[in-house]
Amino acid sequence: MKRLIATAALAGLIASPASAQSYQYDPNEGPYLGAGLGYSTLDNNTLDRLDSAGANTDDSDTAYKLFAGYQFNPNFAVEAGYVDFGDFSASAAVPGYSAKAEVSADGFTAALIGKLPIQNGFSVHGKLGMIAWDGNYKESDSDGWSYSESADGSDPFYGIGAEYEVDRIMMRAEYERYDLSDSGEDFEIDLISASLGYRF
Repeated sequence: MKRLIATAALAGLIASPASAQSYQYDPNEGPYLGAGLGYSTLDNNTLDRLDSAGANTDDSDTAYKLFAGYQFNPNFAVEAGYVDFGDFSASAAVPGYSAKAEVSADGFTAALIGKLPIQNGFSVHGKLGMIAWDGNYKESDSDGWSYSESADGSDPFYGIGAEYEVDRIMMRAEYERYDLSDSGEDFEIDLISASLGYRF
């Protein structure tokens, strides 16, 4: 249900302004779409303890995101999106036995964006929003035992970035921090990404 609501909101965000028959392109106003590729890292106490105990941990992965937004004026926009952070893992092995744990997360986002135009299509921005996330945890070992569970929640995120626009094409670089929490345990995910978008 959460995904259905987020998808409907995303579609409505674009459909409403784009459907106006008298619409004229304005670089300071209007809808846009984009996609990005990035590098995510996870900071988590359990993963840190496993690393300290000698396990092989991989707390980073390739991430991607999709986004759609509407800019109301040169300084303010709203944006909705989807982000997949990738997979994070820890593994250990001794002669005759091995075990592995994996964590993955993705979610839908909604954010307010404050922009500061500089010159010639270049601007910087700050972002503050919420993510409705889903997470999965899996454990398995070489004896065939396995265990998995899933969780979900809504938590804040924020970010900063720079953007350059030319001929309706947006080029964006961003840093974002997602503060996820479940059952008293914190999962801090940092995402550095580069994106391309198109302004209608």
